[in-house]
Amino acid sequence: MSDKKQVLIICHSSAGQMYLGVLLSRIWFSSILARTPDEGIRLARKAPVSLTLFDGELLDPELQTAVTLLRTDPALKDQPLVVFMTNDDPEKIQALLSQGCSAVLTKPLDLALMYGVLARLCGQPRTTPRVAVKLRVKIAEGLSDTMLTSVNLSEGGIYLRTLQPLPEGELIHIRFTLPHDSEAIELPAEVVRTLPLGAQFEGEPGMGLRFVDIPRETLLKIRNFIQWEMIGDLEWNSGL
Repeated sequence: MSDKKQVLIICHSSAGQMYLGVLLSRIWFSSILARTPDEGIRLARKAPVSLTLFDGELLDPELQTAVTLLRTDPALKDQPLVVFMTNDDPEKIQALLSQGCSAVLTKPLDLALMYGVLARLCGQPRTTPRVAVKLRVKIAEGLSDTMLTSVNLSEGGIYLRTLQPLPEGELIHIRFTLPHDSEAIELPAEVVRTLPLGAQFEGEPGMGLRFVDIPRETLLKIRNFIQWEMIGDLEWNSGL
């Protein structure tokens, strides 16, 4: 994501505002904070937003009134509205979607799911979060230097720093171990992007790899690692 999209967060608690604000900042969004729908609308009239996140922990009549207000006000009616709440009742979720909500997410928030929803609604090409992490990655073929260092990792792939990237489209096999894990991950990967070292430094030279046929167990292991790295230090204290 090159430019931060601005998101309106409507949440009655300071703890919730902090949690969501920090989380969104880490996945490359900026936030405007409001405690009530009325306050959020006033702020959105002054500073346009790309999306609204609304804490739906309200009694049904209050929630319906709030959603109607957010869906009809000129400042927000054309922007996606995402409601998050503890209740996962399918009928309640369907009722909110029928009212015009773009998505309903349940607490505790799943980072991968939330990231994918926000990316889709904001038109962002990247659909999974990634974290900066330095791993030693063994390349089984194609390079004289068979041990490379990673720059970042997502559940879909990994970026490796090298002065000699392989051609795009080449299939290789890699092996690496996540921090605090004893079992190595081995899987095929395709070179999908290369960045050679040029006269103008535009980023760490290397190659981006897309994991191919990744087993479900491995996918979940990487997903859980990324979630812990990004928000493992955050805790939503609903009492504040």
